[in-house]
This record gives sequence, C-alpha cells and structure tokens, in this order.
Amino acid sequence: MNLTRFLLAAIIAAVSTAATMAQDPAALDQRTEKQSDTPTVSEADKEKAEALFQQGRKLFFQGDYTSAAEQLASAAEVNPTKTGYQLLLAKAYRFAGQDEQALGVLENILQSNPEHVEAGIDLAELITPTDQPDRVIDVLEPLLKFNHDYPIYHLLAEAHYEKESFDKARQYYEEATRLNPRNAGDHYQLANIYLAQKHFAKAAHAYEEAGRLGLTSGVYHFKLASVYFNLHNYLGQVATATVIGGQVGQIKNDMYLVDLVPGKSDEFYVAGSRSAIFQTVKAQQMGIDIFDIRFLEANIWLSARRYENAENIYEALTDEVSQEDTALFWYYRAQTALGLKRFDDYLSRLNKAIEADPNVYQSTLADAYVTVANGYHQLGDNDRYLEYLDKAVQTSPLSASLHLTLGDAHWLASNADKAIQQYRLVLELEPEHAERVRLLNRIRGQEE
Repeated sequence: MNLTRFLLAAIIAAVSTAATMAQDPAALDQRTEKQSDTPTVSEADKEKAEALFQQGRKLFFQGDYTSAAEQLASAAEVNPTKTGYQLLLAKAYRFAGQDEQALGVLENILQSNPEHVEAGIDLAELITPTDQPDRVIDVLEPLLKFNHDYPIYHLLAEAHYEKESFDKARQYYEEATRLNPRNAGDHYQLANIYLAQKHFAKAAHAYEEAGRLGLTSGVYHFKLASVYFNLHNYLGQVATATVIGGQVGQIKNDMYLVDLVPGKSDEFYVAGSRSAIFQTVKAQQMGIDIFDIRFLEANIWLSARRYENAENIYEALTDEVSQEDTALFWYYRAQTALGLKRFDDYLSRLNKAIEADPNVYQSTLADAYVTVANGYHQLGDNDRYLEYLDKAVQTSPLSASLHLTLGDAHWLASNADKAIQQYRLVLELEPEHAERVRLLNRIRGQEE
C-alpha cells in the first residue's frame, strides 16, 4: 500500500512538471541554462588541472609570480569549477604587479559566488578603501552576514573614514580593535574620531593604546595633548623627583621638569606623560613647532594658573596670530593679565577680543567690569570699586542685579542718595524683586 502511494505521488509530480513546461517553454530553457552554469569536467581534465595548479603553487611560493600565474591560469581554464585555483591566480597576479588581471579574476569569483569572503577581502584590498571607498563598502558589507573576521571590519572602517562617515567608521573601528587589539593604527584612527566627536576620555584611552603599541609622532603627541587639555589634565599628578643636571622645561626619564623644589638644586616638581604639558613639549621636541601647539602650551599654563609662564608664550606669539584666532588669542591674554592682577591690561586685551569678534565677546564686558571692581575692592581701593561697578551698569543698564550691587556699594560708602537712586531703578526693572522690602525701607528712610 505504501509503495503504491509512493509511485502514484511520483507519477503526479512528473505529470505536473511536464505540464508546466508544456505551458511555458521558457521554463525548460531556464532549467537547461541553470544546469549548464556549472560546467562538466572530466576526470582526466581534473587531474591535468590539479597538476598545473600544484606546479603553479610551487612557483608561487618560490616567488616566481609571473610563471606561477601562467600555470594557475591554465589550471583554472581546464577546471573552472575550482574557485581555489582562481583565488591563488588572483594572488599571483597581484604579487606580479598585474592588478588589472587580478581584479578581473576576483570579480569573476564574486559574480558566481557573492558570498565568497576571501575573494571579497582580496578585492577590497586591491581597490583600496582610500581610492574606492564606496566600492569597498558595496563588496564587504553584504559579507558581514557570513563572516565577522577582523579584515572586513578594518577595511570597512577605513572606507567609511575616507568618506567622513565617522559614526559608521567608529563602529567598525571599535569592532576591529576588539577582534585585533594589536593594530596601533586602528586605535589611532579610532582616537581621532573620538577626538573629533568630543569623546575625550575615550580618545585618551585609544591614543594611549596606540602609543603602548609603539605608535609615536609629533602629530600623535599634539593630539594627545589636546585630549588631556580638554580633560582638564593640565599638569597631571605633579610629583617630585631627583634629576641630576636637569633644567626646568626639559623632558627627562619620561617626566617633564616643571619647577625646581626650593632650596634643592637637583630636586624637581615633575609632570608625567599623562598630562597635557608633557605631550605638548614632546610634540615640539619631535618637530611640531607651529603656532597652534605653542598657543596650546600657553593655554595649558593659563589653565594651571601659572600666569607668568603663559604670559611669556603669549607675548612671543603676538605677531604670529592669524585673523581667525585673533579674538580668542586676546581673550586668553586678557585672562592672563587678570591672573597677574594687571586690571588695565585685562580690560585693554578684552576690548581687543571684543573688537575682533563682538558677537561672541561683547557680552563679557559687563562681567569684566564687575571682576575688576571686585579686584580693587579686595585691594581696599573703594573709589575704583565704585567706578568699575558704575561702568558695569552703564554697559548693561537693564540688569537689576547690577543696579542692586552698585546701590549697596554706595550705601556702604555712605552715599545714600546715589544708593537710593539705584534701588529705585531695581524696583522699576523688577517690581516684585526678592529684596523689595529692604529696598523700600531704605528708600523711605526707615533703615539706617
């Protein structure tokens, strides 16, 4: 009974197939064409091809790539079903400097087998991510469905980096460094992306990994200095060390000599390599002696409150400032003067920054007047304290808080009329001011 049912099912299937082909003659042609896609190779040809392949393989490993390519091409022609023959042929062409021939062979492999990972990687390396990034991406991204080896992620990362598709490049470099943590270049490129995207902590780690693996250059140290600066790691963990014959400003024994310890000729305060100042000086030692890095060094000293160091560098750079950097340069020089308690220089330099870029720096002027006023107040100069508070009010006349500050300063100086004038302006600007009752009492003469 079971045999009968089996035979009946087979007959029905045969009749159904025949009927389909009768209704659609093209179906038969397609089936025949599909079967003919894979050529039939006789046993004799298989043996002949294998002999040619072995000879070509031997020549390949002997370094005779041209002769190897001839033998391997013959092997692939006799037995076109062996992809391995074609793959080694492509390598022989590449090593022989015949890139166009290699390209043709690899494209032929992928045309018949789009999932061939090794051929895809070889093709991507041949056309290179820098020359044809879009094509590399088109070849390799589909292969991620079948393989997750390091070379695919590395090449895709390079291709997307070339296209400035940094989010994609970051993802691929992250995976590449996970699969192969020994490639310094991958860590470096990943760090560059992190730096550009302001992920400073991640950038520091990636740059440090690249350096640990041996990568070094002036540009590398400059970038690492920028990262540490943005992490506020200006001088790092300052320690003391004995350095015989050392001088302040030198790098000795992987330490930057910041200052002499008072009273000790060979004892120094030192900053380690994980600091912005160390990396900046290291970059300069390796030939990166440009405005940008010296400007960064000055900003490091400013941020570390070593104002004299910063002032000396800013002074030396004054004639080199580009128009693009003028406003920022004078703003930072102003902060240096403020740190040195040179208030007139502070305001003069800030005004140069405002003149260069009023849209950014004009709004800082009122606060600058208040800062200078407080500086004079600490020095006990009450007249200049009132003078600069008044300048702040004139600069920002709609600020109730400034009018209140000036009013209280006049009240303490026993200038009651001037104080009341300011208090009235405060309440005019903000009728429900938090200090309303106190101010009304003073205005009405009910508070001494």
